[in-house]
Order: sequence, then structure tokens, then C-alpha cells
Amino acid sequence: MSRCWAFFVRDIRLTIAYPLNFAMQWVSIVIAVFSTWCISKLVPNSTALGLHGRGSYFEYAVVNLAFFSVMQTSMQSVERAIRNDQVLGTLEAILTSVTSGATLIFSSMAWPLIFTVLQVAWYLLLGALLFGLNIGHANVAVALVCLALIVTSTLPLGILSAAATLRYKQIGPANFFVGGASSLLSGVLFPTALLPKPLQWVSWLLPITHGLQAVRAALAGATLASVRFDIAWLALASVILIPLSLLVFVRALERERRNGSLAHY
Repeated sequence: MSRCWAFFVRDIRLTIAYPLNFAMQWVSIVIAVFSTWCISKLVPNSTALGLHGRGSYFEYAVVNLAFFSVMQTSMQSVERAIRNDQVLGTLEAILTSVTSGATLIFSSMAWPLIFTVLQVAWYLLLGALLFGLNIGHANVAVALVCLALIVTSTLPLGILSAAATLRYKQIGPANFFVGGASSLLSGVLFPTALLPKPLQWVSWLLPITHGLQAVRAALAGATLASVRFDIAWLALASVILIPLSLLVFVRALERERRNGSLAHY
């Protein structure tokens, strides 16, 4: 726990060490929410956007953008931490100590994840106070369950990408999956029903699709029973993918230790 706390404190200090960058992260959310509201004025309310009847594009998109940022963090934080330590020359010192690979993974994502959850709250607060986002009937407990499962079901891809970063000394494929494929196929900006049929099947297989669908339902007041299928899918993906990704990462780490290439970048 002392090592995890040391990582946590280090990451907080790095975040607040650059005040302008810290402030701009919050300002960028204001811009994103305002831009989404402007776009929503061009899109009429539709049953495709609502869970219980006609819904607005603003409510659909701003919730998706907020919780999609959690997926981004869970997929990219470990990879970025590994790459930064490679470039700074501190990775070998960390990993040749008694710090295990699992400790490095979960410690590296602790502060980024907490910071992102705070930003999600900022998204929702802005939407509610300034643009009429209706979250008064939200089922907070179900939303928190969905949030946790979004993290555990998407973290494995970040761990696999971190393993690739260890091996090839370059940023792995997580950026492509976050910025491209996942945002397109998971229904972040538009309902997946608009996709061609083959892509709808691919979308259905993605955990983030079920995560966004479940969290939108939770913010509309859905019970755990009503989103049980999405919850089950996320839980199944987590149970299968987390041990597999940890195994791949540990093997990649052992290989680089044997080769003596942890200090290379």
C-alpha cells in the first residue's frame, strides 16, 4: 500500500505541477458540453435517442462523452505511465525493485481514474445546470456499478497495450481503439442502429457499447434488473480479459527483464 500511495502522490503532483494544462482540461469539458448542446439544436428529438420514448440528442451525447472518457483513461493510463517511465529512464529502477507488475499497473491508473471520475461529474453538472440535462431520477447505485464495470472491462486492452509498449518501445494500439474504432462502433455520437448490420454485430460485442447503454439507463432511473444483460456482459468480459491481459503483461515484463532492455526506449 505504501508503494501504491507513492505512485498516487507522484501522479497528483505531476497533474498540479502544470497549472495551465490542469485548468485547460476543465475548460475543454465546458467547450465540449457547449458544442454538444449547439449540435443538438440541429437534431430533432427521436425515439432512437431515448430509452423510454423520444429523447434529445444532447442528453444522449453528453452522457456518452462523459463516460467514454472513463474508458479512455482505463485504456490509456497504464500505457502512458509505462512509456513516460521509459523515456525518463525510471522504468528500470521501478521494475527492478520489489515493485511487481500488478502493483505498477493498478497504481498507475489510480489517480488518473479518480481524476476522470471528477471530470465525469463536471460533465453532468454543467449539462444539468446550464443546458437542462435531466438526471433528477438517476439511480446512482446502478450508475456506479456500471462505471466500475466499464473500467474493469476496458482496462485489459490498456494492459495489453502496455505490454506492447514494453516490448516494442512505442505507444501501443490503444489510441486507435479509443479514438477510432471504439468511438465509432460503440454509439458514442450516434445510435448503433444507424450502423450497417455487420458493424452492428461488431458493436454488440464491444463491452463499451453495453457500458454506455447501461449507464444511460441508470441515469434515467433504471433498476439493476432492467440492465442485467448489459451488466452480465460487462462482468463476463472483465472475468475473462483481466487475467488474460495480466498474464500477457507479466510475460512481457519477464522477457524484457531477461533481455536487460527495460532501460531502452
